[in-house]
Amino acid sequence: MKISKVTATVALAALVFGNGIVAAQTAVAAPAVDAPVAAADNAVTTNVLKGKIPTTNADGPVKGEAEATDGSTAYKGDESGVTEIAAGKEDSKLKDNGWDTWQDVYLQYGLDSPREIREVRLYHNQYKTSISTFKNVRVQIATDDQFEKVVFDSGVADFKETKEKKGEPQVIPVPTAVTGQYVRVWQRGHYIESTSSAWKGMSNKVRFREIEVMATATEDEAKQAAPRNIALGKVPYVWGLTPTNIEAITDGKWDENYAVHNTPGENWLQFEFKNTYDMKSIKLGLEPGTYDSIKAYVLNGPITKIQNGLPEKMANPVYEASAQTVTKPIDIQLPGNQKGSTVRFVVKKNNDSPVKYSEVEIQASGDSYDEADAAYVAPKSKYDTLVWADEFNGPKIDESKWNIIDGMANHGAIYNRGAVGIKKGLEGDKDNGYLAINSKNHGTKEALKKAVGWDPYPGQPLNDKQTWSSGRLESKNKYSFKHGRMAVRAKVNDSQGIWPAIWMLAQDETGHDEIDVLEYLGQEPWTAYMTNHFGVWGYDKGSDSRNASIYEAWSQKFHVYEVEWSPEKITWFIDGKERFTTKRDCAKSCDSLHSLPMFPILETQVGDGWVGPVDTTKRWTKQDSDFLVDWVRVYQKADQDRVRFDDLEEERPADGIYRLAPVSQDNVIAKTDGEGPADNKNYFFYGGQPRYEDSRLISADKPGEIVYKANGLNEVRLTTYYKTVPDQKKWNGANKQWEGTSIRSTVEDGKLDFTVMTSTDGEKWAVHELKVHNNFVEPSPAYARHTMYVRGLPADAAYVKIVFPKVAGVTYKHGGKDVPVVSEDVQLAKVTFLQKKHAVD
Repeated sequence: MKISKVTATVALAALVFGNGIVAAQTAVAAPAVDAPVAAADNAVTTNVLKGKIPTTNADGPVKGEAEATDGSTAYKGDESGVTEIAAGKEDSKLKDNGWDTWQDVYLQYGLDSPREIREVRLYHNQYKTSISTFKNVRVQIATDDQFEKVVFDSGVADFKETKEKKGEPQVIPVPTAVTGQYVRVWQRGHYIESTSSAWKGMSNKVRFREIEVMATATEDEAKQAAPRNIALGKVPYVWGLTPTNIEAITDGKWDENYAVHNTPGENWLQFEFKNTYDMKSIKLGLEPGTYDSIKAYVLNGPITKIQNGLPEKMANPVYEASAQTVTKPIDIQLPGNQKGSTVRFVVKKNNDSPVKYSEVEIQASGDSYDEADAAYVAPKSKYDTLVWADEFNGPKIDESKWNIIDGMANHGAIYNRGAVGIKKGLEGDKDNGYLAINSKNHGTKEALKKAVGWDPYPGQPLNDKQTWSSGRLESKNKYSFKHGRMAVRAKVNDSQGIWPAIWMLAQDETGHDEIDVLEYLGQEPWTAYMTNHFGVWGYDKGSDSRNASIYEAWSQKFHVYEVEWSPEKITWFIDGKERFTTKRDCAKSCDSLHSLPMFPILETQVGDGWVGPVDTTKRWTKQDSDFLVDWVRVYQKADQDRVRFDDLEEERPADGIYRLAPVSQDNVIAKTDGEGPADNKNYFFYGGQPRYEDSRLISADKPGEIVYKANGLNEVRLTTYYKTVPDQKKWNGANKQWEGTSIRSTVEDGKLDFTVMTSTDGEKWAVHELKVHNNFVEPSPAYARHTMYVRGLPADAAYVKIVFPKVAGVTYKHGGKDVPVVSEDVQLAKVTFLQKKHAVD
């Protein structure tokens, strides 16, 4: 094995940890082993730990065993992208969560052969809004796997992270290179201090984003480490307005074919790499002229907090100049140990001008230059049969699968048909189609209304912020499923106030049953949010959420966002990799894991709400951008129940795979969309959602009946609406909103409920106990929505009959008087069935 002698490394006399503590260290003479040829102090080093899998002395398994040696130092979320073990059991009743009862635990790695080791780099876990003190950190190197022959011991000391240097490695130098084959990294939990609140606490977790063991390079490894231009052909992440000709920034040509950052004044962009590199030099080509300021940074990961459009200072720049006249490319030579995976440029020409880049060159060396992402592989799942999909390869959106929301104002935008369409050829395949959900600023609310129209909802006027058009597709009443796996390949759009989302709601919009497969807040480009919502708005609503990050902004590429939803748990995946699982339960009245059918939604919201406002100065919000979806696919077990609907249209479509029409209906009257409170669709809704419940039924002169004929029906759900008592409302402190009173809640229990019956022959009928799920009641004149359902219908049932309640003689109190209930006070909006798949096919 030949050793290449090149650049100098500095030998340190003592090991100094980041908190200033000097730890004792021991160097032990190595016994005679088959080791690499000895090298002088001047040596190229390489990471020899990549790809290795650890063992441990900790109780419990090693989680994410490959994460700390995958070559990436990037922060991927507070609890994501790390190798993890536990130092003991946490106990909140004990001091420091039980820290004194924990043990020092280690991750042990074995190298392929003995190597001359010069340095160990520890990339500890990282929190978005906290810093940590990592307790009892220690590194040992040995020639044997039992550590009977230790050749280096750093000693034990805490390592304290600072806000300014968060994410940077803890570097453990080996003052005199030692030959060893086994490495142990010890720790006993970490102490967390929030940077956004007063919270502090001890965690039992030992987590590493990456561990690097730097050894003297062989001749071949040294050649691999020779610097090269890692920026060539790479498109940077650009924050702010949509850039022009951005590919020219790394086309290898130092010419006047400029890439333009169109945000005027100070702006920024950055190159985000999957691998971590030793950065050697940067060459920056800008349009000739005088610049107010130019800054360049080398960072460990891309993530930053964006304040007023600009990145929060996370490290000192490697280059900084002000009032600089540029006539030629700027050469930035970097000192040793400038290791990072992100290179950021913050440039201001003047207050009004964009910044034009001729070329950027980044010379760096690393263990690997492969920046390609792994191909998507579906996670192993019991839900492995494709049952429903849209590839978006047709000429237009398939409205047999999707409802296109048209005219609804939401936050800063109006959803409209013109904002959704099909685009082709975006990834080189001219026949491959993509759903494009466009978000565009029309300047004023008047211009917006003129361009796209508006379906006004009572009490919701347009405000001056609502100048945007955007789009939303949902499969409500056309496709829903109960339990399975939904995967969506998509490329999000970003920038301040832009909020693309992939999510699901309960088919009958019960309570707050919602699974957010992805929510992406445009001003947090490196964070993907995954959330389960449950309970009833205003009462027992709850949620469980996590976020995920990778080495670059999610908007840079297509990714596969996926959720698996089973009776036992809900699990999220991104690009086939598990990111989050929840089993969180709640009150008895709360269906936290959603035992009812749900439907997919694709949309982009704009401005306000959780995402916050768009940038009205038009510097940091792209004025016209697309959320792109390549495909949506739903998988279930081969024999799973199928969801079918009757949407109660005045003229029903024929039975279909997801539709079920009645064989008879008697004494019912159709209510569609009129002006009166009992007719207007705007009074039949779930708060914050589109209002197109425009096909409903009421009884005529006596209770109405609807009969369905089908085998294998095992569940029926009724979406019903009841009049609310006029002028009667109360303040709900939980959600800070006025709440109405349903007439159903004012009469004897069950007096106004529907009845569900089954029969084997259509002659003899059996009545089934009806369960009711009450929702938050909007004040009058809105109608109150109650979901009524029966599960476990008899296996031999061939008919299901739904009978409307008898309203004659029933009254409710209003203004001190008994008011008769009339038939239009009780309405049926939808019937949903679960049916055995074999009975459908």
